[in-house]
Amino acid sequence: MPFLMHRLLLLFLPFWLSAQVSQQSSVQASLLKLVNDPQLKGTKWSVCAVDLQTGDTIAAYKATQQLPGASITKLVSSSAALAVLGTEHRANTLLNVEGVVQSNGVLTGHVRIVGFGDVSLGSKYFNASGTELQFLHEWAQLLKQNGVKVITGDIIADATGFGVNQCPLGWEQVDMGNYYGCGAFGLNFYDNTLKLSFQTGAVGTAVRLKQISPYDSKYKLGIEAKAADISTDKSYIYGQPYQDLRTIKGRLPANRDNFVVKASMPDPERLLAEQFCQVLKAEGIQVQGAAVSARTRPNNTDTLKLAYKPLFVQQGKTLSEIIYWTNQQSVNLFAEGNLLQLGLHRFGTGTYENSLIVLDSILLSWQIGPCRIVDGSGLSKNNRMSASQFVQLLSKQVAAPYFAAFYRSIPMFGVSGTVSYLCNGQEGQGKIHAKSGSLDSVKSFAGYVDSKSGHQIAFAIIANDFPIGGYQLAKKMEPFFNSLATY
Repeated sequence: MPFLMHRLLLLFLPFWLSAQVSQQSSVQASLLKLVNDPQLKGTKWSVCAVDLQTGDTIAAYKATQQLPGASITKLVSSSAALAVLGTEHRANTLLNVEGVVQSNGVLTGHVRIVGFGDVSLGSKYFNASGTELQFLHEWAQLLKQNGVKVITGDIIADATGFGVNQCPLGWEQVDMGNYYGCGAFGLNFYDNTLKLSFQTGAVGTAVRLKQISPYDSKYKLGIEAKAADISTDKSYIYGQPYQDLRTIKGRLPANRDNFVVKASMPDPERLLAEQFCQVLKAEGIQVQGAAVSARTRPNNTDTLKLAYKPLFVQQGKTLSEIIYWTNQQSVNLFAEGNLLQLGLHRFGTGTYENSLIVLDSILLSWQIGPCRIVDGSGLSKNNRMSASQFVQLLSKQVAAPYFAAFYRSIPMFGVSGTVSYLCNGQEGQGKIHAKSGSLDSVKSFAGYVDSKSGHQIAFAIIANDFPIGGYQLAKKMEPFFNSLATY
């Protein structure tokens, strides 16, 4: 297989090298000025831009050098998910009654929530503020309408169709405890996020945790963060999936009565069961058992003897809707969920191992050549892909039946999403659709340009180990972006 992939890459390289990049072209000149900027000495680059109508490479610099690309990796998982599943694919959640409901309203058995990886359940991107958990009350009403007044067994959250997913290779503890570092599971809700409300005092004093929403009784937070003379959140929460003990370090703004920090849920599966159990009791349904996850009771087989009744199917949002927010707002949870749907679809279990096998086969079919992708979001620095490979991926999407949905999801320079601050009032504004990527020492952009010539350009620019701030670097890239737009 490696020999075949290398052979495919060698066969494909003439596409990139078919036209000599003129050293005098305005686009190449702009690129060379950028990479030779004295303030950017030591930066590692991989840059490529191709005219999709002619196949000509109009700008390139170390185009085949593979580097971590941060969130432009979302273009890989998004396109692969669309290719395999289609724009209208939905991941559903089942509400099952296991047992018999007696005439007196007693359910002798359990209620089981079965997850198939929906990331949109209770998400802020699809629900008005304050209504994200309304679905739990709707589920409770369905049980009441079916005559349930007492549940003798447990509320079981079952995400076994996704195995026990830890975070992907290369994710760091400094990320995993924060909202952007939450993993994707078979059951996800409320964006797998906890909102931690803090009270802060004078500069240098310890901060105090006031409230957790949604409330998680098992969440324990060691507090090492201090109040500081700052206006934004400079804290990090350390922890791993399924570990309830977390630690917050860093700084929070001083003298605040209610400063909110977003953290990842340690175990969304277990917490969903607990939240539903609380809502049932509030709605007048007695639960005699416990709120548990199937993961913690792998040998509990008593329900297999009980009558099984699917009560309700909670449909998730369509893949095209999810991918829109995945790329517009760079939602890591959504990107990881999109990737895991590949493994579920092909193998019946949505693990990273299964999903990455599917992804590799897709990249091979697109003639991407050997590369390394280990997650769906790009949070891992173990990813390795070159600018020319990103351009090849982008070129393959143009003729796909789902291209309109894919293209619509990519933010526009100076207009929308994570690139709204770039090229404002300049030639590139409204002409460039590109996904951005940002990690410590990584800055990248990849997407499409509607150039002045009327031709569409696919481009990718990846910078690693630069000596200035990421925002400053992005602003230094603007002349190159504008030269693409005026090509």
